[in-house]
Amino acid sequence: MVSNNSKLSTETMSQLAQARDNKYKLLYYPFHGVVAGLRAMFAMSDADYTFIHPEDWAVQKPTTPLGAMPVLYETTATGETLELAELSVLEYYIGQKNGWVGDNLWENNLVKMYHSSSQAVVDKLVTTVVRAPKENYDQMLEIYITKIVPEWVEYHERALKANGSNGHYVGDK
Repeated sequence: MVSNNSKLSTETMSQLAQARDNKYKLLYYPFHGVVAGLRAMFAMSDADYTFIHPEDWAVQKPTTPLGAMPVLYETTATGETLELAELSVLEYYIGQKNGWVGDNLWENNLVKMYHSSSQAVVDKLVTTVVRAPKENYDQMLEIYITKIVPEWVEYHERALKANGSNGHYVGDK
């Protein structure tokens, strides 16, 4: 993949990124994993996108921005390829491009707050359950299901109700 063109200014890259006819490739493993939200966002948008998988991750890893997936490659009408990595950044970026985030500084940060909380509950699944020793797995799964998830749901339901129970955390989009 072609990486960000260091000859372009960040302002030029920002202008190129705003085009609605750019094409996207998302590099990730050949399963949903942590990119289920991104997959849904692409499906809801009218973007031209494809999902690609590493052919040899050990070889490709050092060529990515941070040595991790997912990586988004966005090709502009001029042929420039812009590259971004890190799940939360990609989700916010696609949300921003599609008008699904806040309309001002405060709303944008509220969206980021709820997003961060949602990512944290997934991270807790990994740290609490997935990485638990085999002999503690069932106990840790029980804690996750009966304590961690219900607490997360309670806070998020409260936020949704406070926004008028319209299905959105912030405003009406």
